[in-house]
Amino acid sequence: MKYSFSRIVFIHCHLYLWPLMPIVLKAKHSRHSCDLSSDISPYSYSRDGDIIFGGIMQIFVYAAGGNQDFSQKPDPVSCFVPSLQFLRHLIVFIYAVEEINNSAEILPNITLGFQIYDSCISEVVALMSTFSILSERPEPILNFICQKRQKTVAFIGHMLSSATHTIAGITQLYGYPQVSYGALGPMFNDRVRFPAIYRTVPNEYSQFKAIIQLLTHFEWTWVGIIISDDDSNLQASEELSKQMRQSGICVSFLERTPKPTESNGEGILKVINVIKRASARVIILYCSTEAFIYLQSKLKGVRKVTWISSVTFNFITDFPSETNLHAFTTFNGSLAISLHSEEIPGFEGFFSEATLGNMPGNTFIEDYWLFNHGCPNVSLDSRGNQCLKETYKKNILMLEGKYRITYTTYMAVYALAHALHDMHSSTSLLTNLPNVFSGKIRMKLNHYLRNVHLRTSSGGVFRFDENGNIPGIFDILNWNVFENGTITRTQVGSFLISRVPQLLIDDSKITWNPHFHETPFSMCSIPCSYGFRIAHQIGQAPCCFDCIPCSDGEIANKTNMENCWICPEDKWPNPKKDKCIQRTIDFVSYGSMLGDTLSSIASISLVITVAVLFVFVKFRRSPIVRANDRTLSYILLLSIMLSFLCSFLFIGYPVKVTCMLRQVAFGFIFTVAVSSVLGKTVTIIIAFNAIKPNSTFKKWIGTRISIALVFLISFGELCICIIWLVCSPPFVDTDTKSVVGTIIIQCNEGSFAAFYAMISYIGILALFSFILAFIVRTLPASFNDAQCITFSMLVFCSVWTSFIPIYLSSKGKYVVAVEIFTILTSTGGLLLCIFAPKCYIILVQPELNSRRHLLKAELHTFHLKL
Repeated sequence: MKYSFSRIVFIHCHLYLWPLMPIVLKAKHSRHSCDLSSDISPYSYSRDGDIIFGGIMQIFVYAAGGNQDFSQKPDPVSCFVPSLQFLRHLIVFIYAVEEINNSAEILPNITLGFQIYDSCISEVVALMSTFSILSERPEPILNFICQKRQKTVAFIGHMLSSATHTIAGITQLYGYPQVSYGALGPMFNDRVRFPAIYRTVPNEYSQFKAIIQLLTHFEWTWVGIIISDDDSNLQASEELSKQMRQSGICVSFLERTPKPTESNGEGILKVINVIKRASARVIILYCSTEAFIYLQSKLKGVRKVTWISSVTFNFITDFPSETNLHAFTTFNGSLAISLHSEEIPGFEGFFSEATLGNMPGNTFIEDYWLFNHGCPNVSLDSRGNQCLKETYKKNILMLEGKYRITYTTYMAVYALAHALHDMHSSTSLLTNLPNVFSGKIRMKLNHYLRNVHLRTSSGGVFRFDENGNIPGIFDILNWNVFENGTITRTQVGSFLISRVPQLLIDDSKITWNPHFHETPFSMCSIPCSYGFRIAHQIGQAPCCFDCIPCSDGEIANKTNMENCWICPEDKWPNPKKDKCIQRTIDFVSYGSMLGDTLSSIASISLVITVAVLFVFVKFRRSPIVRANDRTLSYILLLSIMLSFLCSFLFIGYPVKVTCMLRQVAFGFIFTVAVSSVLGKTVTIIIAFNAIKPNSTFKKWIGTRISIALVFLISFGELCICIIWLVCSPPFVDTDTKSVVGTIIIQCNEGSFAAFYAMISYIGILALFSFILAFIVRTLPASFNDAQCITFSMLVFCSVWTSFIPIYLSSKGKYVVAVEIFTILTSTGGLLLCIFAPKCYIILVQPELNSRRHLLKAELHTFHLKL
């Protein structure tokens, strides 16, 4: 649907031209018995009937006069610029009444009439028009009816909330139902103050859900709001802003457009500068007709903005008048929340015929022709020439299907008619109308109007809710302005509050502003992608934030997440941190390089130990074996062998049994080994000190003191281990902190105090053995283990001294690896330092393994001491 851009906005009639073209409207009326003079002569059109609908509508665009300061008589009210669009509202009112009168299904044998007055965009005129209908004469008399019988039962009007409110002050006082065809103000929801007010448009605030869902659909979270400089729009914008914040949408700016006066030039420039500087690319228009015209005339150089107009824009965009194309192209590609409308069958033809002269006596139509075309009627112009009908017909075609208020006016008439029909079907009030007092009808009409249900032309159901409004239903329109001066308004979606989903929109039908190559972007900050969370900027709106990567162990699988989600213990974030994946289970296992290396060393060491034990058993009667306390050597070799075997308890998947055994087994076996070394050292001390004259050590020769010492010392370690296992035994545990994305299966020692007590016991024992061995290192060298024991204990103490800091600083499976390596190294040190020299003599230099060599070495040592 297209029409000339030159007829879009009605600012061609500027206020400075008004003095040159006033039409002071005087109504023609017959002389009545009640005759009072008035400076306000309401302009009207009426038709008699059995039942009368009073209509107060807006036909003219401008009004002058009526100002009063209570110091002198008010100026007369003059009306200017009749609007073809507003004329449609009048004619569709008449069309609906005629259609109902010609229908046999609605109010049969009852004729509807009407009294329609123009409010002339003046609340004073609207008020006086109300009194004119009540008193049934053009010049009203307050609280007085000049006719014997009053037929008016209800009022239709007004289009504006302010005028509707003024009219309601009278209609609600006298109990008249009133149906507004355009008042959006939320104040009419108050059923205590306005018990009989109904509207064929939704409540103004119900469009907020449509606006918010539209913003959410396109992910516009950073928007501006332009409002008119009046209290009602300010209150509505505050409520809209509140609901937007609750939905996660932020307001970049909220600016009021000043009233169009010379003194407000700087104010409008300030608003324009805010729009240009703002980063928001989407702006909501919530303003009046006057404010919009003033704003769009100044919007030069504003291009990359998508406008969303509120329902109040229906009263603005329905004016096909001259304007500045350059300024209006700013709104190209914008979206509009519009009142829902449907086709009115047969109306376009009726409207064309009516305005072309088929409605004699309608002075509204006559004045339209006089003002806009210079014709006193459709046939002749002011010079007596034939008027060009083609130009007017073109204007008629421009209006077809464009206007939403036309439909709401049509439904207002039908709602009242259906309510009367329901009353007629249920009561006998309308059967003898000439004799029925209209007050009875209007008092009962409110009940039937509250429950009215009727089918629309599309098959939908029309009804009023508990507040007297129709449920929220809107059309989503897309505005496009073309270079040839035409515009289109294409319906691209709809909103119905009772539907799921409430908003339906077809993105493919939308044509955006040419400055946008795709759907416009309007966000304060780029959305945080997966793996990031938002961090709000201090002092900024909630929609302005930085994107921070999720911490280790957390994910974000949605955009703009406030907080990252923590993965379960057995899972870990993937590299993008947008989902949790199964952690890798790790431990010192057979098959891994670390596990295989340690197990190989332990196996080789075990084989060597077995070989050494075999040599000592085979050569058990040789002097070198017998001279080194054969029994203690066997015990030491067995403990070394068990120590190597003990390291296998640390390799493989930890289970409860291995966790409980490995530390205590290693501690006890090491204690036996070190105590055996200590026993060998004590044996050497007794043996070499017993040869001294009068030595008290002689009585210990031959006794098993060294064996008893091994058992006694080992028993102390055994007690520590038993207490440990009883009080706080080791158990299987998991470590998810040490290695990223890995679960380390390990043994928890249960009581670290017991663990370090066990290690300390072994350390003290080894240190004591080292000291004793160091003391006896100067004894005869032949078959003397003192030097070997000294070196072995030095290695042992060095290894375990290094073990403690490395153990504490290691993490995960490397803690186990460090302990295994320490066990293998310290055990290997004992095997190498103590038994390697003896095996070398036994296997490589057997000639040194003789009693004669032993005595020779002892004699040589004796001479050295002399």
